Amino acid sequence: MEDRFYDPEYISKLFDRMGPTYDVINLVSSFGFSEFWRYQCVSHLPIHPGAVVCDMMAGSGECWPHIARRTGASGHLLSVDFCNTMVERQNKRNSKVDAKITVLHQNALCTSIPSESVDFVVAAFGLKTLGTNDLSKFAVEICRVLKPGGMFSLIEISVPQSAMLNFAYMLYIRRVIPLVGRLFLGDIAAYRMLGDYTLSFGSCERVKATFELPQFNIELRRHFFGCTTALVGKKTQESCSI
Repeated sequence: MEDRFYDPEYISKLFDRMGPTYDVINLVSSFGFSEFWRYQCVSHLPIHPGAVVCDMMAGSGECWPHIARRTGASGHLLSVDFCNTMVERQNKRNSKVDAKITVLHQNALCTSIPSESVDFVVAAFGLKTLGTNDLSKFAVEICRVLKPGGMFSLIEISVPQSAMLNFAYMLYIRRVIPLVGRLFLGDIAAYRMLGDYTLSFGSCERVKATFELPQFNIELRRHFFGCTTALVGKKTQESCSI
Protein backbone atom coordinates (compact mmCIF):
# COMPACT_ATOMS: atom_id res chain seq x y z
CA MET A 1 0.00 0.00 0.00
CA GLU A 2 2.77 2.47 0.91
CA ASP A 3 4.40 2.34 -2.53
CA ARG A 4 1.22 3.46 -4.24
CA PHE A 5 -0.91 5.35 -1.73
CA TYR A 6 1.86 7.52 -0.32
CA ASP A 7 3.74 8.30 -3.51
CA PRO A 8 3.82 12.13 -3.87
CA GLU A 9 3.13 12.03 -7.61
CA TYR A 10 0.13 9.74 -7.12
CA ILE A 11 -1.28 11.95 -4.35
CA SER A 12 -0.75 15.10 -6.37
CA LYS A 13 -2.64 13.64 -9.34
CA LEU A 14 -5.41 12.38 -7.06
CA PHE A 15 -5.99 15.85 -5.64
CA ASP A 16 -5.71 17.37 -9.10
CA ARG A 17 -8.73 15.24 -9.98
CA MET A 18 -10.64 16.31 -6.87
CA GLY A 19 -9.32 19.87 -6.76
CA PRO A 20 -12.14 21.73 -8.55
CA THR A 21 -14.78 20.45 -6.11
CA TYR A 22 -12.84 19.23 -3.07
CA ASP A 23 -13.75 21.96 -0.59
CA VAL A 24 -17.39 22.08 -1.72
CA ILE A 25 -17.82 18.32 -1.37
CA ASN A 26 -16.13 18.37 2.04
CA LEU A 27 -18.46 21.10 3.22
CA VAL A 28 -21.64 19.49 1.84
CA SER A 29 -20.84 15.90 2.77
CA SER A 30 -19.76 16.80 6.31
CA PHE A 31 -22.82 19.01 6.89
CA GLY A 32 -20.49 21.91 7.55
CA PHE A 33 -18.35 20.12 10.14
CA SER A 34 -15.22 20.27 7.95
CA GLU A 35 -15.29 24.05 8.19
CA PHE A 36 -15.85 23.91 11.96
CA TRP A 37 -12.95 21.47 12.38
CA ARG A 38 -10.66 23.78 10.42
CA TYR A 39 -11.71 26.55 12.77
CA GLN A 40 -10.89 24.33 15.73
CA CYS A 41 -7.49 23.49 14.25
CA VAL A 42 -6.62 27.19 14.09
CA SER A 43 -8.23 28.04 17.44
CA HIS A 44 -5.93 25.58 19.22
CA LEU A 45 -3.18 28.16 18.76
CA PRO A 46 -2.79 31.61 20.38
CA ILE A 47 -2.28 33.30 17.00
CA HIS A 48 -1.84 37.02 17.50
CA PRO A 49 -1.83 40.09 15.20
CA GLY A 50 1.41 40.30 13.25
CA ALA A 51 2.20 36.59 13.57
CA VAL A 52 3.86 34.55 10.82
CA VAL A 53 1.73 31.45 10.20
CA CYS A 54 2.45 28.55 7.87
CA ASP A 55 -0.49 26.57 6.49
CA MET A 56 1.00 23.22 5.44
CA MET A 57 -0.75 21.01 2.85
CA ALA A 58 -3.11 23.95 2.55
CA GLY A 59 -5.37 22.66 -0.22
CA SER A 60 -7.25 25.55 -1.79
CA GLY A 61 -6.71 27.75 1.27
CA GLU A 62 -9.76 26.76 3.30
CA CYS A 63 -8.02 27.65 6.59
CA TRP A 64 -7.01 31.11 5.42
CA PRO A 65 -10.05 33.06 6.73
CA HIS A 66 -9.65 31.62 10.22
CA ILE A 67 -5.94 32.45 10.24
CA ALA A 68 -6.23 35.92 8.67
CA ARG A 69 -8.82 37.03 11.21
CA ARG A 70 -6.21 36.44 13.91
CA THR A 71 -3.04 37.70 12.23
CA GLY A 72 -4.61 40.86 10.88
CA ALA A 73 -3.10 42.96 8.12
CA SER A 74 0.27 43.04 9.88
CA GLY A 75 0.64 39.24 9.82
CA HIS A 76 2.05 36.98 7.14
CA LEU A 77 0.55 33.69 5.98
CA LEU A 78 2.75 31.16 4.15
CA SER A 79 0.61 28.64 2.29
CA VAL A 80 2.26 25.39 1.14
CA ASP A 81 0.88 22.75 -1.23
CA PHE A 82 2.38 20.64 -4.04
CA CYS A 83 -0.82 19.94 -5.99
CA ASN A 84 -1.07 22.02 -9.19
CA THR A 85 -4.84 22.46 -9.06
CA MET A 86 -4.84 23.44 -5.40
CA VAL A 87 -2.09 26.01 -5.93
CA GLU A 88 -3.99 27.47 -8.88
CA ARG A 89 -7.04 27.82 -6.67
CA GLN A 90 -4.92 29.41 -3.93
CA ASN A 91 -3.58 31.99 -6.37
CA LYS A 92 -7.13 32.90 -7.41
CA ARG A 93 -8.25 33.10 -3.80
CA ASN A 94 -5.19 35.18 -2.87
CA SER A 95 -6.26 38.05 -5.11
CA LYS A 96 -9.54 38.28 -3.19
CA VAL A 97 -8.18 38.11 0.36
CA ASP A 98 -7.16 41.25 2.22
CA ALA A 99 -4.08 39.73 3.86
CA LYS A 100 -0.39 39.20 3.18
CA ILE A 101 -0.24 35.67 1.78
CA THR A 102 2.67 33.94 0.06
CA VAL A 103 1.70 30.83 -1.90
CA LEU A 104 4.47 28.23 -2.10
CA HIS A 105 4.12 25.46 -4.69
CA GLN A 106 6.25 23.04 -2.69
CA ASN A 107 6.21 19.74 -0.83
CA ALA A 108 5.45 20.32 2.85
CA LEU A 109 8.15 17.79 3.77
CA CYS A 110 10.91 20.01 2.40
CA THR A 111 10.15 23.71 1.96
CA SER A 112 12.22 26.79 1.20
CA ILE A 113 10.95 28.51 4.35
CA PRO A 114 13.91 29.80 6.39
CA SER A 115 14.68 27.94 9.61
CA GLU A 116 13.09 29.29 12.81
CA SER A 117 11.11 31.95 10.95
CA VAL A 118 7.51 30.88 11.68
CA ASP A 119 5.43 31.50 14.81
CA PHE A 120 2.70 28.93 14.14
CA VAL A 121 2.10 25.95 11.83
CA VAL A 122 -1.31 24.51 10.98
CA ALA A 123 -2.27 21.54 8.82
CA ALA A 124 -5.84 20.38 8.28
CA PHE A 125 -6.66 16.98 6.80
CA GLY A 126 -3.28 16.30 5.20
CA LEU A 127 -1.69 13.87 7.66
CA LYS A 128 -3.56 10.82 6.36
CA THR A 129 -1.82 11.08 2.98
CA LEU A 130 1.64 10.67 4.55
CA GLY A 131 3.31 7.30 5.03
CA THR A 132 5.38 6.44 8.09
CA ASN A 133 8.68 7.85 6.81
CA ASP A 134 7.02 11.00 5.47
CA LEU A 135 5.31 11.65 8.79
CA SER A 136 8.75 11.66 10.42
CA LYS A 137 10.06 14.07 7.76
CA PHE A 138 7.05 16.31 8.29
CA ALA A 139 7.65 16.45 12.04
CA VAL A 140 11.28 17.46 11.44
CA GLU A 141 10.26 20.11 8.88
CA ILE A 142 7.77 21.64 11.31
CA CYS A 143 10.49 21.69 13.95
CA ARG A 144 12.91 23.34 11.54
CA VAL A 145 10.68 26.22 10.46
CA LEU A 146 9.21 27.00 13.91
CA LYS A 147 10.78 29.63 16.09
CA PRO A 148 11.69 28.57 19.64
CA GLY A 149 8.43 28.82 21.55
CA GLY A 150 6.41 28.43 18.34
CA MET A 151 3.41 26.11 18.19
CA PHE A 152 1.68 23.80 15.73
CA SER A 153 -1.81 22.32 15.33
CA LEU A 154 -2.52 19.34 13.06
CA ILE A 155 -6.05 17.98 12.64
CA GLU A 156 -7.26 14.91 10.80
CA ILE A 157 -10.41 12.88 10.11
CA SER A 158 -10.12 9.80 12.32
CA VAL A 159 -11.65 6.42 13.03
CA PRO A 160 -13.84 6.66 16.17
CA GLN A 161 -13.13 4.28 19.05
CA SER A 162 -16.81 3.48 19.64
CA ALA A 163 -17.74 0.35 17.66
CA MET A 164 -21.25 1.60 16.89
CA LEU A 165 -20.11 5.05 15.84
CA ASN A 166 -17.18 3.52 13.95
CA PHE A 167 -19.52 1.40 11.81
CA ALA A 168 -21.83 4.29 10.94
CA TYR A 169 -19.00 6.76 10.39
CA MET A 170 -16.97 4.50 8.13
CA LEU A 171 -20.07 3.56 6.14
CA TYR A 172 -20.56 7.26 5.61
CA ILE A 173 -16.95 7.85 4.58
CA ARG A 174 -16.67 4.80 2.32
CA ARG A 175 -20.13 5.00 0.69
CA VAL A 176 -21.86 8.35 1.08
CA ILE A 177 -18.93 10.68 0.36
CA PRO A 178 -17.95 8.83 -2.87
CA LEU A 179 -21.56 9.11 -4.05
CA VAL A 180 -21.49 12.84 -3.39
CA GLY A 181 -18.20 12.94 -5.29
CA ARG A 182 -19.84 11.26 -8.26
CA LEU A 183 -22.70 13.77 -8.14
CA PHE A 184 -20.38 16.80 -8.18
CA LEU A 185 -17.37 15.43 -10.03
CA GLY A 186 -18.43 12.24 -11.79
CA ASP A 187 -15.45 10.49 -10.16
CA ILE A 188 -16.42 8.08 -7.42
CA ALA A 189 -13.01 6.36 -7.24
CA ALA A 190 -11.09 9.49 -6.21
CA TYR A 191 -13.34 10.18 -3.23
CA ARG A 192 -13.43 6.52 -2.22
CA MET A 193 -9.67 6.83 -1.76
CA LEU A 194 -10.25 9.33 1.07
CA GLY A 195 -11.95 6.55 3.02
CA ASP A 196 -9.00 4.25 2.34
CA TYR A 197 -6.59 6.88 3.65
CA THR A 198 -8.71 7.40 6.76
CA LEU A 199 -8.82 3.68 7.50
CA SER A 200 -5.07 3.39 7.06
CA PHE A 201 -4.36 6.46 9.18
CA GLY A 202 -6.62 5.57 12.11
CA SER A 203 -6.19 8.67 14.27
CA CYS A 204 -3.61 11.16 15.47
CA GLU A 205 -3.16 8.95 18.52
CA ARG A 206 -1.44 6.35 16.32
CA VAL A 207 1.12 8.84 14.99
CA LYS A 208 1.58 10.93 18.15
CA ALA A 209 4.87 9.23 18.98
CA THR A 210 6.27 10.27 15.58
CA PHE A 211 5.86 13.94 16.49
CA GLU A 212 7.25 13.59 20.01
CA LEU A 213 10.64 15.03 19.13
CA PRO A 214 12.89 16.13 22.00
CA GLN A 215 12.16 19.73 20.99
CA PHE A 216 8.37 19.37 21.27
CA ASN A 217 5.85 19.33 24.07
CA ILE A 218 2.79 17.72 22.48
CA GLU A 219 -0.75 16.73 23.37
CA LEU A 220 -3.56 14.81 21.68
CA ARG A 221 -7.04 16.30 21.40
CA ARG A 222 -10.25 14.59 20.27
CA HIS A 223 -13.28 16.23 18.67
CA PHE A 224 -16.81 15.03 17.95
CA PHE A 225 -16.45 11.70 19.76
CA GLY A 226 -13.11 10.96 18.08
CA CYS A 227 -14.30 11.53 14.51
CA THR A 228 -11.46 14.00 14.29
CA THR A 229 -8.27 14.12 16.33
CA ALA A 230 -5.57 16.75 16.62
CA LEU A 231 -1.97 17.07 17.69
CA VAL A 232 -1.08 20.36 19.34
CA GLY A 233 2.54 21.01 20.16
CA LYS A 234 5.00 23.66 21.27
CA LYS A 235 8.66 23.90 20.37
CA THR A 236 10.95 24.36 23.34
CA GLN A 237 13.88 26.77 23.36
CA GLU A 238 16.14 23.97 22.10
CA SER A 239 16.98 24.24 18.40
CA CYS A 240 16.37 21.31 16.08
CA SER A 241 19.30 19.22 14.95
CA ILE A 242 18.69 18.62 11.26
